[in-house]
Amino acid sequence: MSSNEQERVLCYNGEVLVFQLSKGNFADKGPAEIPILHVRRMVFDRETSAFVQKSTGSFSIKEEDSDLKILCCNCVSDFRTGMNLPYIMIQCNEKNNVFKYVLLFLHSTNKFEKCLSFKLAHELKDGLGVFNGPLIIWKHVKTFFYLSPQTSEIITVSINFSSIEWAGEIENLGMVLLGQKKYYLSEEESTSEPSKSDYAVWNTRFCVCFLESEEVISDTYIIPPAYSSVITCVHVCATEFVNNKLRMSLIALTRRNQLISFQNGTPKSVCQLPFEDPCAIQLMDSGEDRLLVVSFRSSACGVWEKNFQVAAKWEQISSVLIDDFIGTGTEQVLLLLKDSLNSDCLSSFKITDLDNINYSSQTLDCNKDDVFEDKEDNRYLVIPALERRVKVSVYVCFVLFFFGSMLF
Repeated sequence: MSSNEQERVLCYNGEVLVFQLSKGNFADKGPAEIPILHVRRMVFDRETSAFVQKSTGSFSIKEEDSDLKILCCNCVSDFRTGMNLPYIMIQCNEKNNVFKYVLLFLHSTNKFEKCLSFKLAHELKDGLGVFNGPLIIWKHVKTFFYLSPQTSEIITVSINFSSIEWAGEIENLGMVLLGQKKYYLSEEESTSEPSKSDYAVWNTRFCVCFLESEEVISDTYIIPPAYSSVITCVHVCATEFVNNKLRMSLIALTRRNQLISFQNGTPKSVCQLPFEDPCAIQLMDSGEDRLLVVSFRSSACGVWEKNFQVAAKWEQISSVLIDDFIGTGTEQVLLLLKDSLNSDCLSSFKITDLDNINYSSQTLDCNKDDVFEDKEDNRYLVIPALERRVKVSVYVCFVLFFFGSMLF
């Protein structure tokens, strides 16, 4: 891939979508003035054990003098139909420090549809998230903003969220936001003089609020305050509103390189991860058990949901995708390997369900020593450094079990 091209990959309905933003066209014929967004639909051929091109599409971006870059791509639901569609978001750097943003839907005919377009006097850097709708949320300085086709204008979030981890629709409630909000302990709530580390933990709490009215629905039964300061990523598994109380099942990553599951505000299982700085969680449904796939900067690992034990780990990974690439009715993990000698991102890969399905373009850095079988059960490990903070708080509503020095 040349220096004036950008590439992203995404999976959708068993296909791999390869987006490429470049000047001109793939063949480099003719003038390279108008930026063009290309897409290739790739499918896996089981006979040749390779990905083959199914179809292509393109979209001309009429921003000739702009510096363009791909911000993100994923799949979200379209509020008009409720169907999941692939999207790609592009930033155009215009003159006078004006930044234009365009979100495009990709349809099955390979036609791109401009869903949202807006301009800002600042660049989107922090807290950017695209959720179902599509709903775009971002942070500038200390304030969050959002925009969707329904609002048609940029809305300021008045609640002092320090982060927004998730936005979605809950039955009988509507569209809500899940994020961390700063709280201040009153004299009645503090039984002793807290240390600076205690205060840093207990003045931040996860809460859920309505998107439109910003009324707080609940700040309990989500994640205990003792964990708030170490949580870096949240994946919401299930939500329900029963007897005027919000119940949530979610999985979170921490700064301690741990994967923790929470059920209605109570930590249920903890797994110490094999690599540092986890950044994303995906779920793979293999039919019998779900695999929690955690991504790192250049590696990944799989953790079985039933026992929260590490099942496998892989290194030298560029992307991790989950879908039914083989067409068996269950999902597999597609690992795209780093290969600086080949410009085709699908030339080095492995497809596996950690059982009977295994396809690989080459020998992956994952051997028998990297595939874990029955290990010591670690479902109830906790963060020892947080135990003291939990005990001094009046908010203690769960039992922590000490795990010793194995987590550090």
